[in-house]
Amino acid sequence: MSSLRQYFPIALLILIGFSLRIHDLQAAPLRGDEAFSAQYWSDLPLSQSLRQIAPIDPHPPLAYILFRAWAVILGGIESVFSLRFLSALGNTIGIPAMYSLARLVGGSRRAGLFAALIWALHPYLIWHSQDYRNYAIWAGLSVSALWLGLRLIDHRRRVDWLLYLWVSISAALIFYGEMLNLLALSLVALFLAREQRAFLRRFVIVQLCVASVAVFAFAFFQIRLGLIGSYAGNLESFALPDYLLRFIPILTLGEVLSPRLPALWLFLTIGQLIAALLIWRHSTRQLTIVMTLIWLPLLLLGVAATQRDIFNPRYVLGTVPAFALLMTLGSMHGSVSLRKVVRVNRTILATLLLSPWILLAVVSLHAYFNDVALRKAPAWDQLGGFLTSRVKENDLVIQLSVDPAFGYYYAGSAAEMALPAHPAQTAEEIAARLDELRGGHESVYVVAREQDGWPNAGVVGGWMRENLQEVLRTDTAGLPISQYMEWSVPDAFEGELAQFGDAVSLLGFEFSSEPTPSGELLLWVYWKPISETAVSLKSFAHIYGVINPASGNTLWSQHDKFPQDGRLNTRHWQTGTAYRDVYYLPAENLEVGKYQLSVGWYNPVDGERLLLSDGKSAYVLDAVDYAARQRVSKR
Repeated sequence: MSSLRQYFPIALLILIGFSLRIHDLQAAPLRGDEAFSAQYWSDLPLSQSLRQIAPIDPHPPLAYILFRAWAVILGGIESVFSLRFLSALGNTIGIPAMYSLARLVGGSRRAGLFAALIWALHPYLIWHSQDYRNYAIWAGLSVSALWLGLRLIDHRRRVDWLLYLWVSISAALIFYGEMLNLLALSLVALFLAREQRAFLRRFVIVQLCVASVAVFAFAFFQIRLGLIGSYAGNLESFALPDYLLRFIPILTLGEVLSPRLPALWLFLTIGQLIAALLIWRHSTRQLTIVMTLIWLPLLLLGVAATQRDIFNPRYVLGTVPAFALLMTLGSMHGSVSLRKVVRVNRTILATLLLSPWILLAVVSLHAYFNDVALRKAPAWDQLGGFLTSRVKENDLVIQLSVDPAFGYYYAGSAAEMALPAHPAQTAEEIAARLDELRGGHESVYVVAREQDGWPNAGVVGGWMRENLQEVLRTDTAGLPISQYMEWSVPDAFEGELAQFGDAVSLLGFEFSSEPTPSGELLLWVYWKPISETAVSLKSFAHIYGVINPASGNTLWSQHDKFPQDGRLNTRHWQTGTAYRDVYYLPAENLEVGKYQLSVGWYNPVDGERLLLSDGKSAYVLDAVDYAARQRVSKR
């Protein structure tokens, strides 16, 4: 019974933390970096990824080895849940490691449980645990190495040396940021064992071995292949205020709450200063350990960020254990002080002191899991699925975002390319490339958006609108999709379907009863002007069915427009030449069933319609079945 009482709490925390890390693991699509890892770390042969990808995506070789091995075990990269499960599993090991670390530093089982709770609920760790990159795995190994390193300083058994060396090297070869923690731990060892020179010499030798392995890997896979000359970082540059405004809030509570609570950084900074003061009053040893492990990596990253744009909290994710220690020890020592004036159990007092963080963590996690606006990545899965089902082999897809996630989800038969290819590509180069491509494809799809801040943003869209007809405009949860075709219509019609007065004839149509992602039914109608008219006429496309309860008549959806949205005018259009017109019919109110899709023409001044030869004022396009959701055409 005593063993059950001893191990049940930490087992429960491991279960809670693991459950949070796999909750809705596949709900959000892969973001760009994740898709890059899947396609270029996991799906390529290891020799190829280390030779070609490591220089441009500077991570240690063990990360590539691990991710490749994981894909081989899975048998592919198709399952988002299975891919991310690796990160969730790798970060979960940090819960017992955090427990052991806090118990070692804080001197009590209670401190270990509080710290393990923080790790289990930590929003930033959970975010990375649901991300197919190496950061969450590194964090789990890093806190393990930190615990083993401090245990080595205290016990110095052979097994302690071997375990620390093994785990520390593994952490450094998963992510190079571990080198910052290595230096911080070395400084802590110098403080704790400053009078024990023989031990320090051995410890320094071990640290140098770990560092040498990481430096050799970096030199071999990055410097040797040209990284130093080409990689300048692709994140934020150094900004001193960011330590307070971004790093402390994010490393303490994640990225969700900071934009919504602008004063959060001040609240957290004051709280952590109070915690540091409480720790200092009770143990300068603990305070030295915690502050060294927090601030040395942060300051070293700042120095490195003056040379490369890498000033991002995820590169110091290894400091989260120190932040957890700061909150845990501050709460523990605060409860001792409060116990002198409030006769309440110390565990209850410590829990109350830690409860603001717990509450904010729960609020942050609730928002992360349920707020669509906080979705990890755009709807690349929906975009890829829509295009895969729609494009033809002789189409072309141009994606503006240069995002690897598009390639992960897109499996269509049409060729795809990224344009602009990079921010420095000039408008002239882009236009020349589009001129080369023109005429080689039946249609061109332009999807997504350019990267923020690219000076060539809008060039592709502007060229398309100037030279081609937009025949589809929709979006998948904010990712725009446009399809373009030549203005001229091929002469592939067998006679005509109908003639409206002596003004225009209907040659054919293409209609899809499957709504676009933005919720419209798309209709292409092919008209041929017969004569000019005295007034500017409008055309219409109407959907009729049974009585519509909302309107009280049989009309369910409509789109009325001037020819090609005003580009043509029936008063002086070119007769005898076929053209295409595009109609968007809202489908949000349609019920599953059969409808009639009618087209026609009318005078917008008095509403008088042009008549067909049989005296009817509209032509019914048949084979319209909303339940069937199929593409129909008639030419």
